[in-house]
Amino acid sequence: MVKIDKMVMEGFKSFKRKVSVPINSGFSVVTGPNGSGKTNIADAIYFVLGSGSSRPLRAKRAHELIFQGNRVKKQSDYAKVVMHLENADRAIPVDTDTVTVSRRVNRAGVSTYRLSGKISTRQEVTDILAQAGITSDGHNLIQQGDVNRIVDMNPTERRGIIDEIAGITEYDEKKEKAMKELAKVDEKVREAEIVLEQKDEILTKIKSERDVALEYRSLQDTLRLVNATVILKNLRTLEKRLQESEKGTTANESEFENLSKEIEKLERQISAKESEMEAITKEILKASSRMEEAGRVSELESRVSMKKERIKMNQREIERISEMIDRLSTLDRRESPAVKAVLDKDGVKGTFSQLVMAPPKYKVAVEVAAGGHLGDVIIESHVNAAECIKYLKGNRIGRARFLPMDKISPRPKQDLPRGAIGWLADLVHHDPKYTNIVNFIMGSTMCVNDIDKAREMMENNGRYRMVTLDGDIVERSGAMTGGFYKKGSGGGANITQYLDNRTELEKENETLRLDMERLEDELKSIGVGKENFESVKQLEEKRAKISKETDEIRESRDAIYENRASLQQESGKINIRRAKYEANLDMARTDWETYKDMEDQIKKSKLYGQPVRTLDDKKLQMVQQMDAMGPVNLKAIEEFDSFKEEFDDFRDKVDKIVKEKKSIESTIDDIEKKKREIFTVTLETLARHFKKIYAELTNGEADLKLEVVRDMEMGLLIYASPPGKRLLNIDSMSTGEKTLTAFAFLFAIQNHKPAPFYVLDEADAALDKSNTKRVAELVRRHSKLAQFLIVSHNDHMIKEADQVYGVSMEDGESKIIGVKLPEN
Repeated sequence: MVKIDKMVMEGFKSFKRKVSVPINSGFSVVTGPNGSGKTNIADAIYFVLGSGSSRPLRAKRAHELIFQGNRVKKQSDYAKVVMHLENADRAIPVDTDTVTVSRRVNRAGVSTYRLSGKISTRQEVTDILAQAGITSDGHNLIQQGDVNRIVDMNPTERRGIIDEIAGITEYDEKKEKAMKELAKVDEKVREAEIVLEQKDEILTKIKSERDVALEYRSLQDTLRLVNATVILKNLRTLEKRLQESEKGTTANESEFENLSKEIEKLERQISAKESEMEAITKEILKASSRMEEAGRVSELESRVSMKKERIKMNQREIERISEMIDRLSTLDRRESPAVKAVLDKDGVKGTFSQLVMAPPKYKVAVEVAAGGHLGDVIIESHVNAAECIKYLKGNRIGRARFLPMDKISPRPKQDLPRGAIGWLADLVHHDPKYTNIVNFIMGSTMCVNDIDKAREMMENNGRYRMVTLDGDIVERSGAMTGGFYKKGSGGGANITQYLDNRTELEKENETLRLDMERLEDELKSIGVGKENFESVKQLEEKRAKISKETDEIRESRDAIYENRASLQQESGKINIRRAKYEANLDMARTDWETYKDMEDQIKKSKLYGQPVRTLDDKKLQMVQQMDAMGPVNLKAIEEFDSFKEEFDDFRDKVDKIVKEKKSIESTIDDIEKKKREIFTVTLETLARHFKKIYAELTNGEADLKLEVVRDMEMGLLIYASPPGKRLLNIDSMSTGEKTLTAFAFLFAIQNHKPAPFYVLDEADAALDKSNTKRVAELVRRHSKLAQFLIVSHNDHMIKEADQVYGVSMEDGESKIIGVKLPEN
């Protein structure tokens, strides 16, 4: 066991010179007159063990512990104390048999510690010594007044001694630290739960928006699939119709060729009949006295008949060509899907391009001047127009411009300047009821021959809107637009060809009519008739029969010709329809480009087997459903996934914080449980020691109890009963009894928590002789187990000691002498 081997003091309080005091095992007493400095030896022990305050050493400041000097002795520059400790059992974790601890303080109050000669900090020294049970504030160091302090303590303060002995402070510190951590974590939990609740509200809102967005996107996808299905079905329908029209064209061409061959065959028959008639006529003329005139008559009659037939044929061809020109004169304009969608609505008359016919000469001028108005929809009233606009908007089909007949009012026309062909509105054909519409679009645009004429008129006649026959245009503002104009696909080239053909046929008919008039005049001048050829009656009858047969053949030929013309007209219609199919097919193919990747999906879908009308109804229903949903936040789909991940991460963090809180609470419970166990064990053990020691001192009874049983927060009550007296609380005892009871309590503490050595500084001052003797005998018994150093001037205490150190004062300096007493 560790013990003090010796104490060396220099300049410490009343010890100026270096003094070495060997301290033996057992019971040692330091004595001397009052003021001799005997207590300074105990103070030196407190000092070197690192007492943090100078007050227990009876000094206000550390430098006051230095020898102050007097008239005879000079003051010291520093105070130094060295404690030599035996360490044979290595209780102090230093690998030497002897450990020295020194402390030196200078006039500036700065302390220097050394451990076995090595400079150390106070904390390092106290930590190492504490491992051997040596501290500067332990209950093994009892200063003057410590006994009385126990007596004067209230129960709560006395219980604090139990806490200290049991090490409750350590648990309280741990608990306090844990409570602070718990407060922080609890605050974090509250804050996190508030944030979590807010995030949950946001997540709920975003989820609601996400659900709407998913439904909306599903409708979008379905609507896209329906649109794609409609486009594909229309595409296939157009392809089928185009194929059918091509087949019809091929069949018509084949039939046309057959009819043409039949006509040629009949023409040959007619030619043969006419040759036969000519031969009969020659026979008749030979038989006639006027053969030459008769031949001439026959020839003239035949030629007149042929010209009549040719005029009829030409006239029928002219009528057919005129009809084709009228068809092809329709203004070129592709209707947009939106326009097509409303053409069958109430009040719709058609598009401007459908209702206005432009003569071929002015077709280019009209197309350029009308421009974007070609696709305008002419409609009865503004009410009908509003309904059509709502329909287009509701079905998301597109946009169109409407010209209500009840609202459109054109500007009054100006006088036509000289040099102009005419106002463009007056050069086209249309139903009179559309006059206001036509004047609104083209009433202020004049048509001129060419750009030079337009420039000349602009310089001479002021500013007008003018368009040339080949499509150059001059605006009122002076802006000029022109260049090469590529004609539309409406058959411009064909119209020119038809016009040329018609003109040639008309000229041919006119020539034929003039020839007929000349031939008829010649017939009249000859004056030869059938009545003058009685002799050739039979030949005439035969010729009449052949003529009749020829007429019948001609009628058959004409009927076939009519069929061929009808067939040709039907082919023209088929070609027009095919052109429309081709145009619509081009548009459909363009639309299909957007959806062509969906073909497999479309064909696998149930939608593909439904009629287009049903799909259109479904589209309208979905559009209405999507409109009814109002504004939709499509970003909510991605936002929800991102925020959900963030929410889950945050919730995991909150769970960890809550888990941490529960862990801290569990730790606090464990600390409290351990604290209670240690406190209870310490109290019970201390009570046993107290009872035993009090019985050794007084042969009486004693006990330690809490004010409230098992409530470790309550005060500690000390009970004792000297022989012959009842059990009393220490507060109810006499002064001597209190002191003796306090000694028993202090020694019980020593027994519970033994220390290597004990220092008592005049702790017996309040005891009478008999009680002093009892205490001295108690110390004597306990000194066999530990080293005791007692400062006292009590005879009984000195008598019981193993060795006595006498201290005296000479010229303000303490001197010490040691005496080894004989064993009793």
